[in-house]
Amino acid sequence: MKSGETFRTDAPIDHAGKGENFAPTDLLATAVGTCFLTVMGITAKEKGWKLDEITVAIDKKMTTHGPRKIRSLSLQIDMPTNLGADQLKVLQKATKDCPVLRSLNDSIKIKVKWNQLKQKKKTSLNFVATNVFRETPDVTFFDAGVNGSNGSDVVIHHGAAISPPNDNEFEQYYVHHHQIDHNLVLEGSRTFTLLNPAWDEPHHVIYLNPKMGALQIPIGTYHQSVSGTEGSMVLNQAVRDRDFDPNKEFIPVSLRDRADLRKAKAADPVFWVWDDGRIRRLKVRRASKANIF
Repeated sequence: MKSGETFRTDAPIDHAGKGENFAPTDLLATAVGTCFLTVMGITAKEKGWKLDEITVAIDKKMTTHGPRKIRSLSLQIDMPTNLGADQLKVLQKATKDCPVLRSLNDSIKIKVKWNQLKQKKKTSLNFVATNVFRETPDVTFFDAGVNGSNGSDVVIHHGAAISPPNDNEFEQYYVHHHQIDHNLVLEGSRTFTLLNPAWDEPHHVIYLNPKMGALQIPIGTYHQSVSGTEGSMVLNQAVRDRDFDPNKEFIPVSLRDRADLRKAKAADPVFWVWDDGRIRRLKVRRASKANIF
């Protein structure tokens, strides 16, 4: 190549290879996706448009009978939120001039699905403070009430525990559609991991202890909790709507089948800790810098 770049290829596992690098047919599929991106980039530059991140996911299907070849390619293109409807139409039309697409159209079935990403919601975690009525060295007496709460449950971890338990090597999470959680640690400490692909910061880790109050977990937020060897006890003062059904609200969701949650988990985490008498928000970025707010 003119750039001087080199890369390795390999045959897939099901065709006498190790599958350790791109197969030749993978490169052909990738060529279609990168061609789409290149054509859209050129068009946007000519129009003076700013393009935020565009992602292309490609599903390649091989023939199962007869000569081995690519049977079909399915592209899902996620467009950024900063584009208007007319701009999307122009960019979609531009991809029809992709030379790789023109070269393959008569020999491979190519399906394209367009999706415009929704505007990410700004993350805002809330902690409902407890009101301590009286405290002595041996006794703490406090109000743990939450406005609007119409249900409560207690989750006890007897020693080291993960809730929900992992699906072999994949983590699992709970998600509620008709309940807002307010988790208050009564004994020990518990680490909560929250994932929400709709948030601008989709990955949060909360080192929850009694002094932090009740952690509010919004509807649609995936959550997992972990205790150390000492175990922990948590009181959840829930707010449930009329469609709440306990048989449907506590079904574990595995990351095995959810690429969007795996992507959220891979994002730089936001840590929440109790430090020097207050809750601190610690954002860790890939550049190994940390900011405390």
